[in-house]
Amino acid sequence: MLTGCELFPQSAGQFSSTKYAIIVGINDYIYLPYGSNSDLSYCVADANSMKTMLEKAGWTVNLITAESNERTNRFATKSAIESALNNVPRDAASFMFYYSGHGYGGFDSEEAYIIPSDWNPGAPDFTDGMISTSEFASLLEKVPAKNKIVILDSCYSGGFVNPAESSDAVPGNVSTQRISSSIDMFLKFGELLALNAQYRSADASLAPLTISAAGWDEESWEQGDPIYHGLFTYYLLKAAEVNVQGRMLGDADGDNVLSCIEAYNYAKRALEKTNYRYLPHISGGLRDFALIDNRGN
Repeated sequence: MLTGCELFPQSAGQFSSTKYAIIVGINDYIYLPYGSNSDLSYCVADANSMKTMLEKAGWTVNLITAESNERTNRFATKSAIESALNNVPRDAASFMFYYSGHGYGGFDSEEAYIIPSDWNPGAPDFTDGMISTSEFASLLEKVPAKNKIVILDSCYSGGFVNPAESSDAVPGNVSTQRISSSIDMFLKFGELLALNAQYRSADASLAPLTISAAGWDEESWEQGDPIYHGLFTYYLLKAAEVNVQGRMLGDADGDNVLSCIEAYNYAKRALEKTNYRYLPHISGGLRDFALIDNRGN
């Protein structure tokens, strides 16, 4: 069973409230020709694997994917995504939105876009048909759940991470030359959270916890053999895998609960060891939520 949990609780309590997720993965873009830098290969695999992981842990999942023939199917259009966000069940206490697909941005640290399957690059306004940070924020605000988690595996997705609330202290445009010094700051972010918690009100922020695969000026990448996933999502999923001792790989404190921050830290550390020069980001004040709770197993 999945639970929401307070930040750094001494003893995490059990919760029985409803968890609901919208999972979006887009390979096939209606108006983009097939080939490099157009359609994608493993975003649907990302979405399917996220769905499997969450459903095993007790989430109810609304899966929206564009695998092929999207011109006819029109499963992952802008209107379909907006409709899903506008129809989150009223009894959902915790809500997750996950997206794997194309992103647009790189020019403003506070503005980025996710790209539905029916975006038309030939439109008079190039961003018409995309979903901007401000549009997404308005849609998310209407979601009735108290606890909200957003995970984006797309290029420039760091533009969805509010820099005023960002907790990781890493620039959104990490370069090869700067990555080592940035990592030093990055690995201290848990300490920073713990320190700040001492000075925060007991009332947690209601801002959504947002995790982006890349910075506001960075591209995220997918990879074929042997991964067949977006790189960030692959490591996020690995965090939930169980080792021979029966412990989830990302469960840093060994309490049989994989929290968002633990999964994020696991993916971040793994990604830093690759040859890809981008890093994930996280914001949302000082709250944390459990993705998987195996204490009852």
